[in-house]
Amino acid sequence: MAVGVAREVCSVLGAVCDRLIVAGSLRRRRAEVGDVEILYIGKTEDRADPEDMFAEMTVDLADEAILGLEAAGVLERRLNSRGNETYGKLNKLMRHVRTGVPVDLFSTSEAAWWNYLVCRTGPAESNMRIATRAKAMGYRWSPYGAGFEERAGGRKVSVGGEREVFEFVGLDFREPWER
Repeated sequence: MAVGVAREVCSVLGAVCDRLIVAGSLRRRRAEVGDVEILYIGKTEDRADPEDMFAEMTVDLADEAILGLEAAGVLERRLNSRGNETYGKLNKLMRHVRTGVPVDLFSTSEAAWWNYLVCRTGPAESNMRIATRAKAMGYRWSPYGAGFEERAGGRKVSVGGEREVFEFVGLDFREPWER
C-alpha cells in the first residue's frame, strides 16, 4: 500500500521538483513500513506579487503542488507526536486520505541533499553511528544542513554523495537495503 501512495504523490511532485526521492524504510526495501518519507528540492518560479503590483515573489512549485493534493482531498495534515500540526517550509506531516498511510514530506537544499538523504533513509542506528564517529573526530554532523562542522575551528566539510557521508567518518558505505 505504501509503495502505491509513494508513486501517487511522486507522480504529481516529479514535474515540479529539481530532485525527488522516496527515503525511509521504503528506500531500505523493508516489508513493513510505517510511513512514506519523501525528500525533495522544489523548482521555483518568480511571479507578480498579488499584493504589490510592482513586486515579484518566488513561489515553490512543489509546495504549491502539495497544497493542490490537499485541496483535492488526496492528502490531509496530521498531528505530530506532541499533538501539534507540522506543516512548514521544510517539513510537512500529512496523511494519504484514502489509505490512512502517513506521508512525511521534507524540503531541502542542494547543499544539504546528501546528508539529509542519508538521515531520512536511516535507520536510526546508522545515523547514530555517523554522528558518534563524527563527534569522536571532533566534528558535529548536521544532517539537515551542509554536513560536518569542526567543533573547535568551525571548519565545514560538505559532501558530494551519499557514500561520502559514510566515508568521511570512516564507515563502510552500505546500500540502503543493507542498512
